[in-house]
Amino acid sequence: MKTPMLLTLLSFTQLLLITILPIASADLVDDTCKKTPYADFCISALRSDPRSSTADTPKLGLIMVDKVDTSAKSTLTKINDLLGKSPDPGMKKALTFCKESYKIVISALVPSSRESLSKGDYKFAVDYMKGAAREASDCEVGFGRKSPLSDLNDYENKAASVASAIASTLL
Repeated sequence: MKTPMLLTLLSFTQLLLITILPIASADLVDDTCKKTPYADFCISALRSDPRSSTADTPKLGLIMVDKVDTSAKSTLTKINDLLGKSPDPGMKKALTFCKESYKIVISALVPSSRESLSKGDYKFAVDYMKGAAREASDCEVGFGRKSPLSDLNDYENKAASVASAIASTLL
């Protein structure tokens, strides 16, 4: 008689956990993103990644750093493509500047931010992601007008700003 009751209780508990855990993580995503400069962007970006459903705040920061990295690599590919097609010296100069900026993001700022978030050195993660946002903004400014990278620079700036803000909530 005790065994069926125990199995029923265990089944109910498991069902309850399966139901409550995604709600709790959705609340964490919402609560965390409300503390960032681009809350709607943050919620959309994090919810598009299945890892966010079980993530704690440092993991949410790492997910956003991954978004920064993916975006930077995509932007660098676009820059290289544009460099090969542009005959305009001014455009080439601006694109070359952007290329160097995005190389810094990929080779230094993203790995350092990941390491800082993983080790609990959140202040450094804040600074590294602020640097990544600045690199994207500087790239855009280098054109002196709307650039062919505007949407990519905007995404990179938002993702890095959100990553920085998430890390700052951990201080």
